[in-house]
Amino acid sequence: MYRCIRVAGLDLKIADAGADIPRRSRNVFPILLVAVLSASPIGGLSVHRDWIVGCDNHHACHATTLDPEPSPEENQRGEELAADNAIGMAILRDGGPDDSPRIRFLPCYLCEPEDSRAPESIRRMRVADSAGKVFFQGALAAEDAQKADGEKGWTVPADAALLAALAGGEFLELQGETGQPLASISLRGLRDALHVMDADQHREGSTTALVARGTVASSALPAAVSEPPLRVPPRSSLPPQALAPEALKRLADTLSCDPSAPASPETFYERLDDRTTLLLLTTACSPYNGEGYVYLIDPAGLRPATVRLTPFDPPLDPPQLVSAYWDRSGRRLHSFARGRAFADCGEMQAFAWDGAQFLLVEQAEMGACRGSIDYISVYRRETAEGAMAP
Repeated sequence: MYRCIRVAGLDLKIADAGADIPRRSRNVFPILLVAVLSASPIGGLSVHRDWIVGCDNHHACHATTLDPEPSPEENQRGEELAADNAIGMAILRDGGPDDSPRIRFLPCYLCEPEDSRAPESIRRMRVADSAGKVFFQGALAAEDAQKADGEKGWTVPADAALLAALAGGEFLELQGETGQPLASISLRGLRDALHVMDADQHREGSTTALVARGTVASSALPAAVSEPPLRVPPRSSLPPQALAPEALKRLADTLSCDPSAPASPETFYERLDDRTTLLLLTTACSPYNGEGYVYLIDPAGLRPATVRLTPFDPPLDPPQLVSAYWDRSGRRLHSFARGRAFADCGEMQAFAWDGAQFLLVEQAEMGACRGSIDYISVYRRETAEGAMAP
């Protein structure tokens, strides 16, 4: 037998104490614990037909639509798709045992400018398949439509009929006040995406599962995951320390994209704490991604900053970041690596200064270049200001 435990936001399946394992292997747990603590807590994404899904280190899960694509067989038969995804859709759920799923409708990202269809105009919904079988139909109040157009989405706490229809249908037809068609959303692959969410949150076979519900009560599910915040130094009232112009020029010249025609990188200074100043130099050597070189200035001089994903990962090599910028209000160093110019695939990251290095506190990804900028969170960590050790 095996049982599942959660350690620092990670799931670990270990042999039960009563399992039939050799006596000398009974001390395997400390070894496994060390191994799991050194594993990355950053989640991943998976694509299921016209949906993509991922969960973060707190077991909050997020599935969202991609532009529909025909299968090779459909292409060969010349069949037209039943859905246009002129309005997109996402299903989100936090990781606590009693957290309810939420549905969010999304404006089309790459539609023509004259396309005026908006999620808040939705008043009716119908789930069906290409043969005309209707799985569900119902109305959506204006208040719910506005919530579903917002960041948090519209909560559907106990609507098992709607969730079952979404998992079993082929497309969701959205209509306006007078019944005019607004969009048809592909549901192909959604059932598999919902299975991923249920499995990550250990809901399979429970009364709270999105698919394949059972009789296990929510009280038997694992508690929501929490971890201590990353400690960051208090804000400093001191001005940033700048390099002498000659020193800055020498450094900038080494970062030029074209040595024969050097262009000065953009320069940004920010005071991180009473001892340390951030120097961020950004260049634009590629069509839609820039390079971010991160340096520190302190009483010891100038040096490249240490930037890590987690404390167990090796430092990132310079340029440490992509299309980097500093968010002064949140005290975050951001990176945005676009997979292509449309930015409908890529990776967003944010790092916080802990007094010695920059560590990852946010990561969101879109792993398929198929018309969606509804990036999915795969890692997050809170920060808290406090006095640092001398």
